[in-house]
Formats: sequence, structure tokens, C-alpha cells
Amino acid sequence: MSSAQRVAAIAVAVLSVIGACVVALHLVGRTAIGMPSAPVATPLPSTPSADVKTPAPSANAGLGAVLAAIEEQVIAIRGLPAAEVGAPQIITRAELADELARIFDEEYPREDRERDTIAFRALGLLGPDDDVAELQLRLLGDQVLGFYDDVDRRMVVVSDAGLSPEARMTYAHEYTHALQDAAFDLASLDIDEPGEDDRALARTALVEGDASVVMLAWAFANLTQAELLEVGLGATMPDVTGIPSWMVAQVNFPYDQGLSWASALVGNPLDEPDFGDIDAAFAEPPDSTEQIIHLAKWRSREAPIPVAATELAQALGTGWRAIETTTIGEAFLGMILEYQGVPRADARVAASGWGGDRASIASGPDGAFAVTWRLAWDTPADADEFADAYASIVDSLGFPATVEPLANGEVLVLHASSDDVLRAARDSAGG
Repeated sequence: MSSAQRVAAIAVAVLSVIGACVVALHLVGRTAIGMPSAPVATPLPSTPSADVKTPAPSANAGLGAVLAAIEEQVIAIRGLPAAEVGAPQIITRAELADELARIFDEEYPREDRERDTIAFRALGLLGPDDDVAELQLRLLGDQVLGFYDDVDRRMVVVSDAGLSPEARMTYAHEYTHALQDAAFDLASLDIDEPGEDDRALARTALVEGDASVVMLAWAFANLTQAELLEVGLGATMPDVTGIPSWMVAQVNFPYDQGLSWASALVGNPLDEPDFGDIDAAFAEPPDSTEQIIHLAKWRSREAPIPVAATELAQALGTGWRAIETTTIGEAFLGMILEYQGVPRADARVAASGWGGDRASIASGPDGAFAVTWRLAWDTPADADEFADAYASIVDSLGFPATVEPLANGEVLVLHASSDDVLRAARDSAGG
């Protein structure tokens, strides 16, 4: 491996740190299972010249001039018209904590936090004392390196070291989001549509994978080898002590898997990447994380199999309310299995062959809950692999649960707070 390849490997290895740039805005409001709307920007009519070099940061180099040069370089790499953004800011990590708390208070109402916490507990993903918003704030406070504020059109970079190489890479990533929105209208991706959480994660992977490829292309064109090594060797992984592994994995999925998927479409980011297929993907975006994990299924546009939802709360009667009805998808399914103790390789095998699913979650009196989750599979063998894997974890969930093959080839997963509720949930789902 050449020295340039070693530098590339280091940079790619820390993408899970560098790439997690807009996750604060993406997670607020829908949290972990799903993602809300993407940032917004306004286009400008002209495209600056590509022959621009980044000024080296120094005491005399103005922040605006350095970042304006990065914008022009990103435009040249990505081949999209310029986007209008507000005055950029560099804030410290301590200031980020205040910023995230403000965003959560404004955009993530307490009743939504409570519903999400109930949903994740019912899925067996949070303990009785865990709170999803508190865990997210801890995770994001350590991991976010920047974001684009779509309300005030602010470009925000988080750095305690000023305009470091890492901060400039982050700005290249974030400005790509502004270009995407100006060209393709990110709101049209419907990332915040209720009940489409797997699709939202897939489309977030499109957005973040594209921006991560551009970020790498920008870095290798405009940072010195010493600066690239500084980024790679100086990066510190965020402290995820006490954070559920599924939450960390889901935050990272759009950057890690999204980068792999986007790179397969555009080619080597170090060698004149061609973004034609990515542009086409924004016009016809992915509908499932299955299409992100398996490139062949994206190329063939293999659509998810429709699965009917259970009217669970209505079936369970007085005092019950609907908490969530959504699609879990292949990616999150694998994360769930691994979190519950299935070895990673086995979890991925069990999740592959996913065809479609629909989970309904309801809460009732005195903390009661129920989950009906129907899953369709590509083949009977795929259904059996999943059923066997899930059967291996039901006894460790801490509440009554079953996994049952159905006559139509689907698999039905049931969770409940008691055996009586489990029986009622099975009746409601036709199990």
C-alpha cells in the first residue's frame, strides 16, 4: 500500500466521526426509528470557477474568505449550481451542547419524546429507566461536527481548534447539503413522512453518502498529506458509554453505508468522480435500506413488499392508544438482532432476504404495551432464517414475546407487557 493509499485508508476509517455532521437536525423530531426533513437552501444563478485553491488558515486569513473558497471548490467537484447560505459560524463543543438542547426543546416536544421512549421500550431497545431524548443528546454532543440550519440558513462547524483541517472537511460536507437542496429540493424526498422510517433512513443515506464522497474528494484535492494525517491520527471516537449500540449504529448508517453505496455509483472520489447516477437517484430516490445495503437491488429497483398494518390499539379496546405504525427495514432489523445478542454476521444473514414489514405499537393502562410486527420475505428459507434468529432472543427480552411463521409466508413477531395482552395482540393480528 502506497503512502497516499495509507492516508486514504486513515481518512476513510474516521468517516464515522467526520461524517456525522447533520445528524442533530435529522434526528430531532422523529428520533432513531425515523428521520425528519432535510435542510433548505436557495440557489444562486451563477457557478464560480473551479480553479480555486483553499487559503491556508492563519491569524490573518478571514473566516469568510477561507470558507467561500471551499464553497467554490465543492461546487466544482459536485457540478451543481451555487446555493445561498447565511454567514458561517464556528462554535465550540460546549456551545454545541447549548445549541442541541435548544433545538430539542423547540423541535422535539415532550409528548413526542414520551411516545418514542414507549415505542423503543416495547421493542426491547430501551430499559425502564432510559429516556431516548437524553441518550440522543449525550450521543450527539460528542459526535456532531457541524450542521446546516435550514431555518436560519446557517452553516455551523463545531471545532475547539478553529478552522482546522477537520473543520474545513466538515464545511465541505455541509455545503454539499446546501447544493443538494438548491438543485433537488430535499423536502421532496419526504424524509419526515410518518410511517416510512426505513425509507427515510435509506434516503438519508443517499443525502449523506453523496456529501461524504464530495467531502473526501475535496479533502484529497485541497488538504496536504500532513493535514490528512492530522485528521486521521487526531480523530477521537465519541464516548458512547451507556448508549445502546443500535442507536450508535443507526446514527452512523447513512455515513458508513451511504458512503459505500454512493462510492459504488460515482467511482473513486480521488479520481474525477461522476455524479450522474447520484443526480438520477435524487430524481428516483431509494425506497428501502435494502436498496442501500445491496446495490443490485437498487439497480433493479426491487420495491418493498406491501405489508398490512394491524389496527392494534383499536383492537385492544378502551384505554389503549396507538404509539407508532412504521416499517423497520433490513438495516434496523439487523441492528436490533445484533443488539439483542445475535452475532453480527448471523444478524446480517437473518436480516437479508427482507421483503417488507410493518410494525404497530400501542400502549395501554398502567404501563401496558403491545407490538404486532409482520414481516414478508423473499423466500421461505429467508423467513426461516429470520424466525430462528428471533426465536433465539425472545426469552431474553424481559417480557412475553413470540415469533410465528404465518401461512402466507410472512413472519409475525409479538411483544406484550403480559401474557393476556400477548394473546389479545395475536388475535388482533390474525396470528
